[in-house]
Amino acid sequence: MRAEPAAALLGRADLTPDVVAAWRDLVARAAEPNPCLEPDFALPAMAHLRGDDARLLVVRRGAELDALLPVRYTPRWRPRVPVPALVSWTHPYQLLGTPLVDRDRAGDTWTTLLRTPWRLRGAAALLDVHGAGDDGPVSAALDEALAATGGRAVRWDGHERAALVRGAEAMTEAPSGSRYKRVRRSRRALERAAGPVTVVDRAGDPAAVERFLAFEAAGWKGRAGTAVLSDPASAAFFREVCARFAGAGRLEVRSLEVPAGPVAVQVALRAGDAVFHMKVAYDEQYGDHSPGVQLLVDYADRFAEEGLALRDSCTAAGNVTESQVWPGRRRVSDVVVPFAGPVSRAAVSGLGRLRARRRPPA
Repeated sequence: MRAEPAAALLGRADLTPDVVAAWRDLVARAAEPNPCLEPDFALPAMAHLRGDDARLLVVRRGAELDALLPVRYTPRWRPRVPVPALVSWTHPYQLLGTPLVDRDRAGDTWTTLLRTPWRLRGAAALLDVHGAGDDGPVSAALDEALAATGGRAVRWDGHERAALVRGAEAMTEAPSGSRYKRVRRSRRALERAAGPVTVVDRAGDPAAVERFLAFEAAGWKGRAGTAVLSDPASAAFFREVCARFAGAGRLEVRSLEVPAGPVAVQVALRAGDAVFHMKVAYDEQYGDHSPGVQLLVDYADRFAEEGLALRDSCTAAGNVTESQVWPGRRRVSDVVVPFAGPVSRAAVSGLGRLRARRRPPA
């Protein structure tokens, strides 16, 4: 007899090798890729980035997992909103918050999550998922499950971020021709100043990550104290994630170089048929030549032949550099979800009405 799906909350002590193996299997079956929720990213984050109170909200079906989202419990969703909640656990290196959900059972799996028992969720009245994709199958399955349980999500703080997306229908806005021309001129100027410019794949170089870290620390992020090396815990996390993804052949380290060395370096993670851009640094002595933008243009030039479905810039709201040279867009939002039940639905509906009153008129 097939086991019935059931929600559960798992702590770090529950993450036995069998559970981690089931987690990896879910990654392979997920409706949407998210490297941040894979074991090779989430486990180092929990170990190094103050994740002691993080739990994994999962749907279990026998020995298998059909959904997974790291969460923490809070008795007050906001200082002025004293409603207990499960809030997705995030940290400064979180690129995407979309939960891992089985592609073949996405709607039913979300319904199981929404019906998480009251006692199990600590009387939490809502689930708050930060930075989730709005336009993919996981979001669509959530709306389907909410319709079945009589609820409705409230989406907050949504923004679009630049992407390279397979398919002409996704490339609705062409990059600025004048911007491309300026970048080409910058490259010619850089070549006159420093010699031939090449883009080199450094993913197979064991020393590439350490060179990137030193490169970043030597720039403005080091002076501001925001470079990875500025915080030992962040450095341990970053090194471990890069080592794990490199071991699986899924780490990208792409470098814009002149004969004297790199002038811009980008670190990214591959998940499924998508790549998620994680960190970038550039040599400030060549800042007038826009080396980071030159690297972005190179990604755009190569994208059609890479066989990828997506390159996600993973930029924060307000970032415009990538949007000037990457024509695709993907939208992410914080999603407030009611659990099944009248109290939870009423709480989220009230938040929705409050949000509508505070939204400025169009």
